[in-house]
Amino acid sequence: MNIEVKVIAGAKSNSFKYENGVYSIRIMQKAIDGKANKAIIEFLSSELDIRKKDIEILKGEKNSRKIISIEIDKDIFNSYFNEK
Repeated sequence: MNIEVKVIAGAKSNSFKYENGVYSIRIMQKAIDGKANKAIIEFLSSELDIRKKDIEILKGEKNSRKIISIEIDKDIFNSYFNEK
């Protein structure tokens, strides 16, 4: 599945939320030399309990708005937000 996310790099803590119809990721790593993108993949992999290779940034590598492909069952993905 593909999702559009708004990314805030250099945050105080990592988080992944869905509010007001928008996915947002706050990541502690600063957006320097692609390090935030790598941290996003590592964080999502850990949070969603999937392999890093199942997550790919399709669009927006140098932008705060990104399209991310995540190989995960939609019901499992949605249950992540229901548990929080």
